[in-house]
Amino acid sequence: MKRVYRCPHCRAILNPCIKLILKAQLRDHLGLFVFSPQPGNYEVAIPDDFPVRKGDMVNFFCPVCSADLTSAHDQAFAEINVTTGSHMAAVVFSKTFGRYATYFITRQDVKSYGKHASPATINFWGEGPERQ
Repeated sequence: MKRVYRCPHCRAILNPCIKLILKAQLRDHLGLFVFSPQPGNYEVAIPDDFPVRKGDMVNFFCPVCSADLTSAHDQAFAEINVTTGSHMAAVVFSKTFGRYATYFITRQDVKSYGKHASPATINFWGEGPERQ
């Protein structure tokens, strides 16, 4: 079943032709990034003149309404919505170029993808393990 990615602000479809399209900003450079819609696939098409390097924090925006996609729960991540059939989820992914961490979050489950993803260290609900 096809995943439909949407802006959480304007609800625009972000993958109109299979690939996921987001507006990206690094300092004063803007460009469109084209991502694979497959969880855990970190192939991305980036404009040749976009000066991104491993470790750079890239900000992402909706290409339709220009809303900032930074997660309200963690500023190091961007967040969009996804539906698969009748199932809805939030997709939260690292804004740091070269950091492979993506989370699909539903009311029942959190699925993590990428070699840097660690459900034990990420928290999108504002609660954490008790400290002694």
